[in-house]
Order: sequence, then structure tokens, then C-alpha cells
Amino acid sequence: MLLIVTRLFLIAFLCLPLLSSCVATGFQRVSKSPPPVQTPAFAQELSHIAKTPWTEGNAILTLENGGNYFPAMLKAMREAKKTLTFESYVCVDSEPTQRFSQMFAERARAGVRVHVLLDAFGCSKYGEANLKVMRDAGVQLHLYRPMNLLVPWKFIHRTHRRALVADGKVGFMGGAGWAYCWDGHAENVHRWRDTQYELRGPVVAQLQDNFNDNWEELTGHRLTGPDYYPPLAKAGNLKAQMALGSPEKLGDTLGSTYLLAFRAAQKSIVIAHAYFIPNAPLRDALKDALKRGVKVQIIIPGKHIDFPASRSVNTRYLRQLVAAGAELYEFQPTMTHGKLVIVDGHLSIAGSTNLDQRSFFINDENNLNVLDAAFSARQLDMVERDKQRSKRLERADLNLSLGRRFQAAFCRIFEYQM
Repeated sequence: MLLIVTRLFLIAFLCLPLLSSCVATGFQRVSKSPPPVQTPAFAQELSHIAKTPWTEGNAILTLENGGNYFPAMLKAMREAKKTLTFESYVCVDSEPTQRFSQMFAERARAGVRVHVLLDAFGCSKYGEANLKVMRDAGVQLHLYRPMNLLVPWKFIHRTHRRALVADGKVGFMGGAGWAYCWDGHAENVHRWRDTQYELRGPVVAQLQDNFNDNWEELTGHRLTGPDYYPPLAKAGNLKAQMALGSPEKLGDTLGSTYLLAFRAAQKSIVIAHAYFIPNAPLRDALKDALKRGVKVQIIIPGKHIDFPASRSVNTRYLRQLVAAGAELYEFQPTMTHGKLVIVDGHLSIAGSTNLDQRSFFINDENNLNVLDAAFSARQLDMVERDKQRSKRLERADLNLSLGRRFQAAFCRIFEYQM
């Protein structure tokens, strides 16, 4: 992660004069006093902000850590008979990446149409052998936006999405990558804590749309027909939507969703995020929520964070929020990489999107929004287990060394890129 961001900083610095013309610049107009999240009026407003309709009748399984989600994803791939679509920001040559590459190749040789889209930057260490295995088997594989010296500013824009869809019927999404650190069960400092979600029901078609957004951009055609979009019967009782983050095409949709949710909160906001660098409107919304008596809890990585500079930058924001009454927790055992927000025990937002401006205004992302108390309760139970392995921080714990202060001052120049 550190190497990736360092390289992006260098490119950003060289392209600063051009960035304002190639990224979204701010949130949508969001109501300052939205209706409560449990109401139909809120669902309608969120759909408008996210530019995505709601779907009914979904089943969503929460899969904690790679030891659970990697086997589930490989099983769905193995059982695919017609199509597989896959998009990822980060895959590193490792056993998990090798297993997935070999499974894609196996299914392609079996006659399944396999489409793989990898971010050229985040997957730069995918491994030529793994790419060759897939290409030799007939996998349709594309790299998203390799460096082009004629238009270097386009390299700033990455696809940070995670999506796997098998036969158009079962989907997986979240914030995980494919590397050794994502395997296992967060049992030691080398195995990260993360979450993926298994989707069934009508919302899977929206996840397929998320994949198609960039597939069409790269290839000039959209995957269509019943092999990719079969009729999807009711699979459960959840109201859900897959919100597309595509700032070049849609402007901001995801940051505005968080802003709407924070402003609507009446009882509680729970934030479990790996990279927590909220901009001024989100910080103000959290402070206003605290003034209304809303309980705000924030869970972030501790000393095992893979990108310490983000903590140097966000520490002053954390001090402000703790001073305003927020509860702050550091996850202790290992890096926690999840991206989850739960509001009033009814709205859950999870996906690839970090709480930072790069995710809102530059990267392509995808988030799952769910309006359901029982689903939110399961997310809260998961967060509570993580809190049991976390340390609560007070304002006095949020002092930076002189070196970290210099680091923060430097990194704030590039905060928009973090």
C-alpha cells in the first residue's frame, strides 16, 4: 500500500495542474435534515443520491475474513456453467491469486465465458505466470488504464472495485484484495481482518452492471443476454442496492450517500473503516450528529496499519471528533481493512469505498446499501467482536511525534489523493 500511494503521489504532483479538469469536485446537494433512515422517504432520497434503484427479495451472507470468503468464491466459480465476471483493484502474486487464476483458466477451458478486469496499477504485481495461465486458457482479460505517457493524468483514476459474478446469479463484493495477507482468519499480524458479502437475488444484476461499467469502457461493448442477466427470483427478504461509484461519468454518488446517512442519524453511527480521512462536510455532519445526542463509534486500524501516513493525516480530525464526544477504538491484533458504516441499527453501507476524497471523487468504487434491522444487527455483532480486540483511545492518546507531524504536514498537500 505504501509503495502504491508513493507512486501515485509522484504522479499526482506532476499532474496537479490537470487534476481539477479530470475529477469530480464535490458532493451533491444533500438535505440538511433528512428523514429517518427507517422511513420510505429516506429510501427514496438515498436512491436519488446514489442514482440507483432499490431491489427487494435479496439474501446477503456476511463472510468474515479470507478463510471464509475465498472458499465460498472459489466454490461459486467452480459451479459456474456459463459466465464469470471479475473485477479487482489489488491482486498480488500469492497462493490466493494463483488459486483464482487457475480456477478462471479451468472454467474457461470447460467452456465458461470468463471476463477478468484488473486495475493496471493495483495489480501490477499479479505475476506474469498467473496472467499467462488465464490468457492461454481463453480468459478475456483486460488491464484497466495502464500508464500512458501521452495522457499521464488518466493514471490517477483507478478502479478500486471488487466484484465477482457467477452465471449472473450469485455475486461477491466488498473491500478485500487477493494476497497472502487476506487469507486466513486474522489470527496473526500477517493475516488481515476483512469482510466480503455473498449476494443472491435481484441485487446481483446491479453488481453485474457495476462490472459492465468498466468492461464497456475498455472493450466498447456491454455484456448482455440471459447468460449474464438471467431472471432472478426472490432469494430472501432484504431491501438492497449496489451503488456505483463512477465519478468521471456520474460525479460523486458515494460520499454524498455517507453525508446523507450521517445527517439522518438519530441514535447511532458506527464506522469501521481502514482509511478514515473524512473531508470537512463529513466531519461537520458527525459533529452535528454528536450535538443531537447521536452515539458515534469509530473503529480504525492500530499499529499494524499498512499505511501509517493516513494516521498522521487524520489524527487531528480524530482529536476533534473525540473532543466532541465520539468513541474511538484501535483494532489491535492485525491490520483491519474493512469498510462498513451502520446508522441507527437499520442502514448498512459496505463495499470498496474508503472514507476519503480519493474514493469519492477519483476512483471507481462500488458499495452495497442495505435497509434492514436484522442485517444491521449482524453487522453490529461483527463490529462488537472486533471492538473486543480493540483499544479505546482518548484525546491524550492522539498526540503525534515531531517526525509524524512533519509527515502529516507533507501528506496534507496530497490529502485529496489519499
